[in-house]
Amino acid sequence: MTELILSMQENSAHGAPKKGHIGPDFSTFWAQWPRKTAKKAAEQAWAKLRAADRRAVLHVLPSHLAFWKAARTAIEFIPHPATWLNGERWKDEVVMPTSRPEPKAAAGPAWWTSHVAMDQKGREVGVGSARPGETSEQYRARIQQAIAERDRFGGGR
Repeated sequence: MTELILSMQENSAHGAPKKGHIGPDFSTFWAQWPRKTAKKAAEQAWAKLRAADRRAVLHVLPSHLAFWKAARTAIEFIPHPATWLNGERWKDEVVMPTSRPEPKAAAGPAWWTSHVAMDQKGREVGVGSARPGETSEQYRARIQQAIAERDRFGGGR
């Protein structure tokens, strides 16, 4: 009967160790976690995890940390550790953000260096030619605004 009880405890849904024992792995987890918030709640969430889940957490945590760093996630948007553990977020798929290559500059003189080049660029981005009475600076500003809007909304070259 005693063996059956021990066996049931080892194979229980949580498989957690004795109450109050969180093990040295929690300190490893806590040391790596970037947002040091609600440590007691995190310890309680850790204590509820099965040993296999604890190993999984420690195994995948570096990829989550790398994702948050690559995505430049602000600290306030990184979940509290207890929330992350209770939500089994270590099972989430982590897709690293791709870096966008910088657009290559066109060969030849820049479009703002001559009236002809500015007029050509103005037509290319849809603002047309300079308006009557519009200064070169005003026309260049309209072109730059059109380029910025095109880039922002994905209408790039």
